Amino acid sequence: MMHTNLNFQDIKEARDRIHPYISHTPCEYNWELSSLFAAKIYLKLENLQVTGSFKARGSFNKLLTLNQEQRERGVIAPSAGNHGIGLACAAHQLNIPALVYLPKDVDSSKVKALEQFGALITFFDTIEEARLAALEAAESKGYTFLSAYNDPSMIAAGGTIGLEIVEDLSDVDVVISCLGGGGLTAGLCLALKAVNPRIEVWGVQTAKSPTFVVWNEAGGAISVDLESSIAEGLSGPIEPETITFPIIHRHIDRILTVSEKELIAAMKLMLNSQYLIEPSGAAGVACLQQVGSELKGRKVAIIITGRNISWSRFRWLVSETDPVIDF
Repeated sequence: MMHTNLNFQDIKEARDRIHPYISHTPCEYNWELSSLFAAKIYLKLENLQVTGSFKARGSFNKLLTLNQEQRERGVIAPSAGNHGIGLACAAHQLNIPALVYLPKDVDSSKVKALEQFGALITFFDTIEEARLAALEAAESKGYTFLSAYNDPSMIAAGGTIGLEIVEDLSDVDVVISCLGGGGLTAGLCLALKAVNPRIEVWGVQTAKSPTFVVWNEAGGAISVDLESSIAEGLSGPIEPETITFPIIHRHIDRILTVSEKELIAAMKLMLNSQYLIEPSGAAGVACLQQVGSELKGRKVAIIITGRNISWSRFRWLVSETDPVIDF
């Protein structure tokens, strides 16, 4: 099991580094959810972050540490969308060439955002093909490769969200986050447990891509059956050697999975609060259908990780669901 020397100081340094470029997003009290579950539920609105998702934090943190030669050669990343947008935004502001490799079924709104930031885009059949091609291009052309999660810079940047949460909600009991490759959740674990070990960290995966649930129970990386999900940011294969897993395995309090229907119901509920949220970004809210009763009387922060979805796809998704699974 691979380990990293990442620590709380790295997270504080990441926050200082990216501060001029990102927003300290609100922790907004949600009356509807709090009433439904008899808890004090706050939404950490990373959907209001630069580029519409938390991913910009990691890209700025990584790119700001590159030397001049690395900046001139450029950066490359595979992405289901939001990681690529964060990278393109950071690269544009720092005047660094950026290449983004995408699966061909990526949401059109994400492609448009990438084009606006001037990234050079190449499409592949799957996200795994995009990842392998990006690694090969980085090796052959000298680009700096940016993993969305398997990188200390990404994990430290995820931890900056934890620092903001405890500043705004010093007595928070539970922090719930979506869990894909684990960069955000690993960072949260390091940051929150350093501040207060009693804060619980819950990760939420899609039931169709339950890698960390399986690995956490097994105590190591093993083969996992994966299916495609509407939450593309939480789906797909995870590198078995990722440095996120040892951190999560050691510190996480709970890992949950949510169904496609629960994700859609959460998206519809968030629309009641005037927020258009993509499926991956709604995972933390989606799990409340299962565990809301366990949160009674507790103070909870749920990270809403992203908003980048086209209106046509959002409308199609919410019209496909059975209304009986609404909150």
